[in-house]
Amino acid sequence: MRNIIILLMGFTFFTNQAQKKDTIFIKFNDSFKGTKKESYQFSPNSSISFGYYIKQMEKETYGDTHFLFSHASRDEKTYKKFGGQHPAVLKKHKTFLKDKKVLDISFFRTTPYLEVCKTFEEEDSWEQDVVIFMMDVDEMKNDSIVLREVRFSRPVKE
Repeated sequence: MRNIIILLMGFTFFTNQAQKKDTIFIKFNDSFKGTKKESYQFSPNSSISFGYYIKQMEKETYGDTHFLFSHASRDEKTYKKFGGQHPAVLKKHKTFLKDKKVLDISFFRTTPYLEVCKTFEEEDSWEQDVVIFMMDVDEMKNDSIVLREVRFSRPVKE
């Protein structure tokens, strides 16, 4: 019985820690030099997915030079077979971001490569440890915004 209580306490602790991830918001505008957006569809039954590319701005770059933020939505059959879930898409009033810090192109222009990576990843790991929402200025209409949950990938530096 004691082992079960300890196990439940440990599970509760780790579950609560996972739910306390920081949330980062990024305002994306593909009209800036060094940014681009691609849309694609995995299958006729899946929603439109997006890749948001932001150029890695340090002077010394090697290989791929863009940070990638991907919003990849698969069809229900794929999620049932392999697990996972659709990335979140939230429609909010623009005042939702009133008290939140929002990153934009200036963050990527003024922040060194390793600091950008540390913003989105666990210490000494490439694993993402925050929840990231991208808001595309093309999807801002009147007083509403669309927030798309995205995954972070860094450019490889050798």
